[in-house]
Amino acid sequence: MKYFALLLCACVISFAGDEKQLPNQAGNDNLDIHAAALLTPPEMRQALGGEDMQHGYVIVRIKAQAKTESPLRVGPDDFTLLSRKDGQRIPAASPHQVAGGGAVLIVKPAANQPGGDGTASGGTVWAGVSVRKRSTEVTNEDGSVAKPGAEPENPMVALLTQKALPDKEIKSTSEGLLYFAVDTKVKPKDLSLIYNGQGGKLVVDFK
Repeated sequence: MKYFALLLCACVISFAGDEKQLPNQAGNDNLDIHAAALLTPPEMRQALGGEDMQHGYVIVRIKAQAKTESPLRVGPDDFTLLSRKDGQRIPAASPHQVAGGGAVLIVKPAANQPGGDGTASGGTVWAGVSVRKRSTEVTNEDGSVAKPGAEPENPMVALLTQKALPDKEIKSTSEGLLYFAVDTKVKPKDLSLIYNGQGGKLVVDFK
């Protein structure tokens, strides 16, 4: 009896650890999504194997599980991060946008519109966009600007690509990281992850 109690306790602890790792989820008949928002430098550093993430970004760790007989395509372009703090809707950034200086488009709602997903009355009126872009100019020894293509690729691009959620058809599960440019300080409770792809539409609220 004592052995059974110890075994049950160990199982409960193990299950609790898994839930802490991926605490938030949403699903339908086609797809289950588990997600965890990584907002602090130590959390993001651990996810990237000890490397520091670019300032102004957050990471979302994803596990997608297909539940259909036919394969479902799941990829970063299916996901948008919604900030309920200020209404920003942020698409997932590619590794080249994060580490290579590409532009990241951030859509903000009009001031008189609510910031939540699925606004009422005739749809959301978008006030405009905010574009964040990092300079990628490289200068030669004589001070001239190097021609496009002459710049060596940032090693961080390869790492982010390796860790990223792949864009592929899945029949079981797919796991990886998504990168989002968030220009304000947020907490997990301020964020929701919107999935809109072949599996339908799902919203994961972070706690």
